Amino acid sequence: MSFLSNFEWSQNIFYLLAGAMVFFGFFTVVTKHILRSAIYLMSVLFFSAGIYLLLGADFLAGAQVLIYIGGIIVLLVFAVMLTRSADLAEDHPPLTRKLFGAAGAITFFVVSAYLIEQSPLIIEKSLPSESASIASLGKSFVDIGASGYALPFELISILLLGVLIGGAVIARKEMRTK
Repeated sequence: MSFLSNFEWSQNIFYLLAGAMVFFGFFTVVTKHILRSAIYLMSVLFFSAGIYLLLGADFLAGAQVLIYIGGIIVLLVFAVMLTRSADLAEDHPPLTRKLFGAAGAITFFVVSAYLIEQSPLIIEKSLPSESASIASLGKSFVDIGASGYALPFELISILLLGVLIGGAVIARKEMRTK
């Protein structure tokens, strides 16, 4: 019996993930610092990937992490860093911020180590050959039918293009005349 197959555990994990999403979503909206807002948004997207995992949509969870967290948030952070905002230059953070950062890093390490240690290595004997699975995966990427991924990938490419253009507009330096 799998850890997540138990309904009660799944329901409790869902409430935990949903609560964390609401918490970080609130701070994404109300914070005045855009870099902190990007970090809060990254947390919301990470927890939504956890909900996708609970639903059994492993591919969607991986795409969420790779595309949204790995692409869009990093691009937003680079755009913010390229603007050289005076708000971002903080040479000596207060002790409380250092303690929260250390506590967050230690918590992340402990939870990650526990989950890695508890996760079983499942090897199915009825897996198709590598060439068959790669071929079927390639066909599903270009398939426009109900089981295909062509439309989502096209929409993601348009979204990434919009973010790239927005990042370039934000990072562009205006010539100020005095």
